[in-house]
Amino acid sequence: MFDPTAFDNLKVVVEGEVYDFDLSGEISILDRKDLFDFAHYERTYVIEYSLPDMTSSITLELRADMGHFLAERNGIRSKNKAGADIRFIYSGKEELHDHKGELESAWGPDKEWEWIDVHSSVHPSKVQGILSFNRIITEEMVDDVIHMVSFSIETLDILK
Repeated sequence: MFDPTAFDNLKVVVEGEVYDFDLSGEISILDRKDLFDFAHYERTYVIEYSLPDMTSSITLELRADMGHFLAERNGIRSKNKAGADIRFIYSGKEELHDHKGELESAWGPDKEWEWIDVHSSVHPSKVQGILSFNRIITEEMVDDVIHMVSFSIETLDILK
């Protein structure tokens, strides 16, 4: 048996929280990926969800790279490197631009947002808002992660 990493423990919490909302009917899970990149020694857990009958969605991405794993293995917790990065990616139609300010305000001023317009000659155009937290999420922040998931679902109401 192996000792689970901080990433593994955070992934279990995220997955459980999102699936609880799915089971209650509050959201619909659209996609899920659990990836390991052997070339870069990087793990990524991705889960996409939306409110029922809604075209906009959120993709929650939890990622840990070699630096995170080495910090944990070598006991470098004091530098706060052991853990994972988390971000939320809002995806929707062009109308998502109309809600930029509301989303940025809801999450607070200390967050980093990147807004991307995706234009395709094959698929409909879409907009993505990528929310980053500028800090490593550690196991001690499990309650914050649970709150982030539920708050992300609340913010989907802004996009209705």
